[in-house]
Amino acid sequence: MTDRIPQLPEFIFGSLSTSQGRLQQTRMARVGLFHDLTLNPIDPTDNEPILITVRVGVEIAAKAVSLHYTTDADLSLSPLDLEHPSIITLPMQRTHIEWDTLQWCYLEQWSVSIPGQPQGTQVSYIITATTTNNQTIACPYVDVKALKELANAEDFDFQALEKKYQDNKPQIYQFVVGQQTIPAWIEEAIIYQIFVDRFAPNPGNAFHTPSDRSGIYGGTLNGIRSKLDYLQDLGVNCLWLTPIFPSPSHHGYDPIDYSTIEPRLGTMEDWQKLILEAHQRGIRIILDYVVNHVSSEHAAFQTALGDRQHPTYNWFRFRNHPLEYDCFFDVPGQPEVNSDHPGVREHFIQNACIWLQQGCDGFRLDYAHGVSHAFWSVFREATRRTKSDSVTLGEITQPPSVMRSYIGRMDGCLDFRLLELLRGFFAFESLSVSQFDRAIEQHLAYFGSSLVLPSFLDNHDMNRFLWLVKGDKRRLKLAVLCQFTLPHPPIIYYGTEVGLSQLENVGRLEESRLPMLWDAEQDTSLLAFYKQLIALRRKTTDLWQQPRQTWLLDDANRVYGYECGEYAIALNANAQDFTLSFPEHWRSPQVILTTDSTILWNPQTHQLNLPPFAGVVLQKA
Repeated sequence: MTDRIPQLPEFIFGSLSTSQGRLQQTRMARVGLFHDLTLNPIDPTDNEPILITVRVGVEIAAKAVSLHYTTDADLSLSPLDLEHPSIITLPMQRTHIEWDTLQWCYLEQWSVSIPGQPQGTQVSYIITATTTNNQTIACPYVDVKALKELANAEDFDFQALEKKYQDNKPQIYQFVVGQQTIPAWIEEAIIYQIFVDRFAPNPGNAFHTPSDRSGIYGGTLNGIRSKLDYLQDLGVNCLWLTPIFPSPSHHGYDPIDYSTIEPRLGTMEDWQKLILEAHQRGIRIILDYVVNHVSSEHAAFQTALGDRQHPTYNWFRFRNHPLEYDCFFDVPGQPEVNSDHPGVREHFIQNACIWLQQGCDGFRLDYAHGVSHAFWSVFREATRRTKSDSVTLGEITQPPSVMRSYIGRMDGCLDFRLLELLRGFFAFESLSVSQFDRAIEQHLAYFGSSLVLPSFLDNHDMNRFLWLVKGDKRRLKLAVLCQFTLPHPPIIYYGTEVGLSQLENVGRLEESRLPMLWDAEQDTSLLAFYKQLIALRRKTTDLWQQPRQTWLLDDANRVYGYECGEYAIALNANAQDFTLSFPEHWRSPQVILTTDSTILWNPQTHQLNLPPFAGVVLQKA
């Protein structure tokens, strides 16, 4: 462990992690025609009217706005034929005008209600507007000319925007009517993320020692199977495996073929053995599934490169065939797909359903906001028909307002906002106790119970939490104690429970993907703490769903206390000892779990001494 302080800023939300990036997106959303995809009600039920709204921004003088919808699931909406008898056009009404000081203009809201539909109906719609000079524009639309006239216009990539909106093709929005109940098992899950190449090699083998950390270390499916006893003893009941499909990379997030397994990771027989033995232990398995992009070696892309007339040509967004095309983070080896193309949908949904038939319990959906809401609405319905309790969890590195728009389209989203709060309070100390408590309360209230939000302290795309706190395992224990006493299912990134960190700050993502520590390399004391905490969580899962009550906010000493039911939590997020006095009505609480064995409870004085960066779980008498 080096004592260097991490130099890279947290970049959890991409460009939205900076004030400049947030301002840029906010301004762009006010210059054009914008629909935020949020329905009202947010998850419509049987025969309930659905209100749709759109914002008309500066420089767009709309004289009419229309919504065009169909309930014909077999109708291809691309290209859209507005004359098709299955398409119903509804005129939208201007329902609200507001003054926007940021843009120094009025913004309009136009609305219309789609009539209530029977449960299970797939509704598809687009939005168009007609301006006073009879120009027709489709949503979404950004007025690039208006953007250029703004102050600080140099912040925008006008070349990219002009390419994106030059054809002004309408976005097809979709949702499926009828609430899908979130499977109960995911709300009770303790999820363990396994980076397959870095977790465990075949029994009897050692990890490889590549010259570069982007190389292959040799983890396999059989390696995971050989460690199921370890995972069961740890107490986890759900494994999230990073992509196992054929891929040219160590990470697998650029799949070549979704129908089979990367040979170096194992075979279908190995998969079946892993699923069988995991399920026998009460452990479910969810697979990482990438829809936003594929490997440039994928057969569909290779065919599209060679033949513009081939059906798979339209799976991709070529700008200058065959040299220029949309690709993930401008990496040519990862071309992005058009998720609303019928062939693309069939390919990805069909393969997902096959993996469910092969025993998979659901999917963690990589870079899910790069794919349309319409796709995920159909994906969830199809996968649920194949396996009634399968789950869909999206990686949505967007603000909570966008995360919430996936209610009814997914079962859950990984909670990046909570990650930001946990790291801000426990690692960076950028939040006071009262700020942290208030933010947590608002966050939980904002989402309610319609979306499961698995929590985590770190993952394969960022600095490990233990690295951020310079190896201070006291602060790791404190943070994870808080994480495990919040309502939503916790995720453990492999190795965190035994002290795995990294050797360098994340400049390349591989720094946070070192091989798992086994045997004598493990921190057994930290592992024992995790086992105790997981056992407590599994015993009391329903309790943490109840409303929390804050009983101690001490900003000066960074001491935080909250209670849920008969349990109370006290956290000392400070480098100084703190003596805690309890309310009289608690009588003599019982110490259930501590992060530090030196925590002292004095029943005579009714006080508890918390060492630096220590926490405790108490059960009130």
